[in-house]
Amino acid sequence: MNVQIILNILVIVESLLLLVISITLFRKTSDFKKLKKYEEALIMFQANQNDVIPMLVHELRAPLSVVKGASDLLLKSTDEMNADQVRDLLAQIKSSSEGLLKMVGDILDVSKMEGGKFQISKVFGSLGGLLKEECAYFESLARVKEVSLSCATGENIPEFSFDPERVKQVMSNLLSNAIKFTPKGGSVEVIARHVDRIVEVVVEDTGIGVPEKDQPKLFHKFFQAGNQGGVTQKGTGLGLVITKGIVEAHGGKIWYEDNKPKGAKFIFALPLK
Repeated sequence: MNVQIILNILVIVESLLLLVISITLFRKTSDFKKLKKYEEALIMFQANQNDVIPMLVHELRAPLSVVKGASDLLLKSTDEMNADQVRDLLAQIKSSSEGLLKMVGDILDVSKMEGGKFQISKVFGSLGGLLKEECAYFESLARVKEVSLSCATGENIPEFSFDPERVKQVMSNLLSNAIKFTPKGGSVEVIARHVDRIVEVVVEDTGIGVPEKDQPKLFHKFFQAGNQGGVTQKGTGLGLVITKGIVEAHGGKIWYEDNKPKGAKFIFALPLK
């Protein structure tokens, strides 16, 4: 056989071997990268789980302790108490029970959202009327905090189909946060406007706002901004996650903006059709 032909065959074989080795190495590298990603995700999940479980236990323990303590007092000392004392203890039990139910409801809602089983029940109605009702409901809380609360709904907002109970839940989360993080003498304003084929609802305040580093995490599960401006954040950190899920279930969207010169502004948009 011609020497040149043999050399050509060897070059071809060598090239094929190099190609096979390259492909194998590429696959191994790709698999390794995937494995690293899975490992990182698992570590992150475990880290979050280690943070979340104690937090949930802590949040559940406080209201349960109130229920247990008040119940024990009622069982042991009812005969020695007057009507007002009994009523106060029953009010504590009721308030703590409502807190526990809300917490359990939040966890169930997030679970349904993640499982693709979350549903809304739309009915034809007035969003403007609902917003005024929610503002009236939170007026007493704002008054206690010495914060002014106003509600401006445009007269041109048409009636459309939405889930009133779930939108109330959205407003409850946004208004309670706005009032909580607005200091004495500040203000919270709800504005609704009809823009093209959507209705935009703005909840803005003159409070402490959200640090820029925390803004990308606002709608993430179990995120809490911690102690801001002397206000300690409490709860499961699920409120804004649920709020986002409800708005998106309507086909809408929600986002955050700074309320310059100071404060926070949450805006959500719901489609009319």
